[in-house]
Amino acid sequence: MSRVVAVVQARMGSSRFPGKMMAKLGDQELLNWVLTRVCNAKELDQVVLATSTSHDDDQLVKVASNFKVLVVRGSQDDVLDRFVQAAKDSNADLVVRICADNPFVAAEEIDRLVVAHKSGGFDYSCNHQQRLDSRYADGFGAEVLSAALLSDISKSTTQTAHREHVTSYIWDNPQKFKIQAVMAPSELAFPEIKLDIDTPEDLQMLNEFVDKYAITTASSAAKIVQAFAEFSNS
Repeated sequence: MSRVVAVVQARMGSSRFPGKMMAKLGDQELLNWVLTRVCNAKELDQVVLATSTSHDDDQLVKVASNFKVLVVRGSQDDVLDRFVQAAKDSNADLVVRICADNPFVAAEEIDRLVVAHKSGGFDYSCNHQQRLDSRYADGFGAEVLSAALLSDISKSTTQTAHREHVTSYIWDNPQKFKIQAVMAPSELAFPEIKLDIDTPEDLQMLNEFVDKYAITTASSAAKIVQAFAEFSNS
């Protein structure tokens, strides 16, 4: 059986929104939203927080201590190396990459992705963006690839963009890989919706949303999308 490990990448040093991971959405920090929701996925054997060795990220390690997660710390900028180390330290066969700027990342969609990836002999699967016309709302999903492929990519590229954006090498060389974009179920097929947090303005808007519709860490992806579609049109 493959050991499936989710690796959540997070750090405090965001250029567009410094300190983002400890900013409050509703009554909880963003990282708390992400770890709570990821840890509910049934197809995962382990969850890892991959952060940097910067003292600023000690706060994130403290949040992670409230969960049954492994913490791996490495380079601020070489995120790919952080992932390779996280895969090694957790004995992962399959790695599920999670970006911590997606507070509504959904356990049920992580599970759907892992099952789909295992069923088809793919090198890489995703449901996190409008990739290959998958029609997902942006902010619920993730990416899956093997720990072996992560290691191979790390050995194959020194480009800064590939080291910072873990899976960009795959999309820059799609002919080398068997790629799957999992199609969104009808209730989540709203590609125009964006629910990740890049800026303070994004956070302000989502704070208004979660307050108005009583969205919590336990809310399903379907409920969130339905409510946000209404919110956007109000």
